Amino acid sequence: MTHTYAVHGMTCNGCRSRVEKTLNEVEGVTKASVDLEKEEAMIEMDKHIPLKTFQKKLEEDGGTYSITVPGEKPKKPSKENT
Repeated sequence: MTHTYAVHGMTCNGCRSRVEKTLNEVEGVTKASVDLEKEEAMIEMDKHIPLKTFQKKLEEDGGTYSITVPGEKPKKPSKENT
């Protein structure tokens, strides 16, 4: 199954590569590809992985990027992260 999510915080191809690499490290992901221009990630998985799993992985990677369902605004960073 493939799900498409919105990715926030990317500004360059380096950002895109980092987000793609991070999402591909999530257990159960078959393939993740990130499109910088569309600001979205297409994630293939054998079984459904909760969105919060991807959010947590991106937070563990430094919290620069966030992932949401398409059309949803990103959550503001907590004061601890600013």
